[in-house]
Amino acid sequence: MDLSVIQAIELAIAHELEARKSYLALAEDTDDLELQHLLREIAAEEAGHEASLRSRLRLYQQRTMLRETLSRYVSPAMCEEILKNPESIQLGGQRRHLTVLFADISGFTSLSEKMAPEAVVEMLNTFFTQMVDLIFEHQGTLDKFLGDGLMAVFGAPLELPQAAGQAVACSLAMHRRLKEMKAAGKTPIQGMRIGINTGEAIMGNIGSEKRMDFTIIGDVVNVASRLLELARDLEAEIMMGETTYKEMAGRLEVIPGPQVVLRGREEPTRSYRVMVAGTP
Repeated sequence: MDLSVIQAIELAIAHELEARKSYLALAEDTDDLELQHLLREIAAEEAGHEASLRSRLRLYQQRTMLRETLSRYVSPAMCEEILKNPESIQLGGQRRHLTVLFADISGFTSLSEKMAPEAVVEMLNTFFTQMVDLIFEHQGTLDKFLGDGLMAVFGAPLELPQAAGQAVACSLAMHRRLKEMKAAGKTPIQGMRIGINTGEAIMGNIGSEKRMDFTIIGDVVNVASRLLELARDLEAEIMMGETTYKEMAGRLEVIPGPQVVLRGREEPTRSYRVMVAGTP
């Protein structure tokens, strides 16, 4: 938002207000009834013009603030789509079939202990910049950063017919990008782990009156998080759940993994390890 231009517009509106007051004052100073009527008509027109300008300026400021907020979580194209069709999303709460992706850095604790704090922050910012760009390229939404990791969603806030495919393609692209960064000497990070799961979830703005965030809740999120833990345990690059595997319809080379059981749940879900090129 160009604050200098906004200030100039506000100054112009203030001048409109002063001009209206001047017309009304002139109307009071003259005995010519026709001129009084004319001056009051002009003042009324100025008032309407001023109100219209203020309304349009407020609308512009609201849209700009919304665009700036959305741009932190979604791609520019998705941001513009939301602004054009705000009715396409229901942030008060809605069930949606979607895919959740969790990712984090392998061996982050031991790596960061050997680095200066400034170097750790720079490393994370460089890593996240690249990964978030890929999430946006694959029509995903950044839900949140989680220390050395992140959570992304495919299929919210806008529906995405090929959510599972986009999430898996994104995960493979993330590994390729990290490999390129390592080869170019742009990062000391040696690896990353990813967990992906597909299913129904509730999406919406959640929080308190003072602060609310758009997020996703449900078992699909919990299973994706558990799959990330499983990827760490197995030293696997990417682990995905059964629904994601089925929606990919044999388009990937995978190895069946152990079943995943959530706390408080009896039925396990199958897991699959996605084979990444260049890894054993």
